[in-house]
Amino acid sequence: MVEQLGEVIESLAVAKVIESDSKVILFVVLKSGFLLTDELKQQIMGDLRTQASPRHVPDLIIQAPELPKTKSNKLVELAVSDLINGRSVRNSDGLLNPAALDWFAALDLDSLI
Repeated sequence: MVEQLGEVIESLAVAKVIESDSKVILFVVLKSGFLLTDELKQQIMGDLRTQASPRHVPDLIIQAPELPKTKSNKLVELAVSDLINGRSVRNSDGLLNPAALDWFAALDLDSLI
C-alpha cells in the first residue's frame, strides 16, 4: 500500500519490543532524490489510516538505504526484526544483499523512540 506513493520503492514494517510493549516501525526505501520529510510521513500515516485502519499506522517511519532480500527478491522481515530487537540474524547465507543488514545493526532505535 505504501508503495503506491510515487516516492516509495518498498517498505517493511517490524515491531520493536520495549519491555512489555512494542512499537511498530515502518522502514521505507525512497526513489533517488527523495527524502523522508515530515510531510511525506504524514501522507504515509494518513493513507494507512484511511486505506487500511488506524491500527496499521506505525509508531515511527524511518528511511532506509535498502532492505534485505532473499535471492528470490523477497523482503526478509525476520532478519530486520532480529537486529532491531538485539538478536543475531539466524541465517544470512540466503540473502541477495547481506550487507543491507549492516545499516540495521548500526541503527540506534532507542534514541529515536
